[in-house]
Amino acid sequence: MSKTFQILSKGQEDTKNIARKIAPLFHPGDLFILDGDLGAGKTHFVKGFTEGYTSGDSVTSPTFSIANFYRTGEFDILHIDLYRISTIEEFEDLGITDYFDTSITFIEWGKKLADYFDDYILVSFETKGDNERFITFTGNNEKYNSIINELKNKLC
Repeated sequence: MSKTFQILSKGQEDTKNIARKIAPLFHPGDLFILDGDLGAGKTHFVKGFTEGYTSGDSVTSPTFSIANFYRTGEFDILHIDLYRISTIEEFEDLGITDYFDTSITFIEWGKKLADYFDDYILVSFETKGDNERFITFTGNNEKYNSIINELKNKLC
């Protein structure tokens, strides 16, 4: 059974702060699927998360590069954009799944291929007005369901 937690972000900095606060809860091998419309805050979330691990790398949307790596000193954060990828075969041809065990991975527009992944936390961004967003975290297994409880404690 999936467990969820929702929080209201009041703007880009708030979205980054939320991600920054929860970053220490996650480790290499963890996978985030980010879902939301264009401009909903997915990349700002990744920016905040990488700042939580004190990465000095500049975080940009990987829409055209498809994948970006950000160094943290201990491991990499892998940021993937599947907007232009339509099938599992196209995704597999990228050859980036080899990095999943040694990186924390974020996949924008990944919901369309979610069945491909066994374990992930879904982070959904729903626009509410000009700057506000509801950010909903949904675990798809026991591991991420227990992390949802920790998220609540960190953010409330």
